[in-house]
Formats: sequence, structure tokens, C-alpha cells
Amino acid sequence: MEFSTHDFRHAREILENRDSWGELVMAARSITREDVLRVHGAFEAEGKRSPAGGQTSINRLFRERLAPSGWIEEPRLFPANQKALRKWKMDFIKARIGVEVSFNHAEAVPWTFTRLNIAGESDKVIPEHRIDVGVAFFATETLKGWARMDSAVGTFELANAWLEMMRPIMPIPILVVGLSADGWPNTDAFRGTKSFRKPAEPASVPLSPID
Repeated sequence: MEFSTHDFRHAREILENRDSWGELVMAARSITREDVLRVHGAFEAEGKRSPAGGQTSINRLFRERLAPSGWIEEPRLFPANQKALRKWKMDFIKARIGVEVSFNHAEAVPWTFTRLNIAGESDKVIPEHRIDVGVAFFATETLKGWARMDSAVGTFELANAWLEMMRPIMPIPILVVGLSADGWPNTDAFRGTKSFRKPAEPASVPLSPID
């Protein structure tokens, strides 16, 4: 899977000096169209109803690829005695890099960045779960359409706009990553939802690949 990036507060420069960033790049790039369809089809084999869109399968593929490299899944931000905040988690953490893989409602986009910011700036966060740089994965319009995600799902394009608006209150460096389905043939594997958006046309401007 190819992707493009939006660099916020020199996050790219920080990440390029971390071996763990290379693991994230490999994880994202190794996900193919066939992988997503295979995992999606496996839900019924497991006795589960297949999700409406492809985002659940993409999330599972990230977990499968990152866990063997020592990435901690769903690290809590606050101690267990903070009951009101016990549900605040990131998706992954390793070597002080916090990761969010977000295919949530557009209204949740600012909260994705807020979690990363708190993990980097609050001294109330569990010490081993503190970060100094964040990475946030979102679907581009092409992936959103190909995977028949709900039309309300927030995209890479929207996330970039939100992050720039939040700049005055966001000191943590964050690299926003837009996952793309450019060049992937359409599929009828996903049933979508009533608010499904038709697949977008391929981007007219080439993505900026990561070396």
C-alpha cells in the first residue's frame, strides 16, 4: 500500500533517526489489496459477520505486522486508578513513538491528535507510555472509496486541515500518513453502508513516497 505524508513540527526528521520508523513503513507498504480481501473474507470462516467496510481488516493487518516487532498494542495513557480516564489509549507504542490508525468518524479526528499530544506533554501519563513523536494513519479519499467506508469517516485530507488549525495547542511533532488505494481495481467484497461513498477517482497529483 502506498502512502503520502504531512509533516508537522519536523516529525519526519525525528522519525528518520529511529529504526522503529522503518518498521512502520514496512508494515504499511506490505499491505496489499489481496491481503485486505483475504482478511476480510476470513471473518465468515471464523463464524463472524464480515464488517461493512475494509477498515477492520486493515487494522488487523497492522496488528499482525507490528506485534512481532515488539510494538505494544493499545497502551493506556493513565494509571488504572484513574477510572474516569481508563479508556484513553493509543493504538501502538514503541521507542517513544506513538501510533494511531484512525478510520473513525470525522468528528473524532481532533481527538486522535489530542491523545498523541497528551501522551507527549502530560506528566500524568504512565512514564513508559510517554512519547516524543506521533504517527497518525488515515485513509485517503481513494482508500475510503475502495474499502466502502462510511461517508462520515475522517480522511487524510481532513486530518491535515484539522492539525494545522490545532497548531497553537499542539506542541508534539506528528507525521500524518495517508494510506492510498490508487491503482487498486474496485471490488464488491464490501457491502458498505447506507452512507457509503462511491470510490473516488485516482488522485491527479502523485503521492510522495517514503524512501
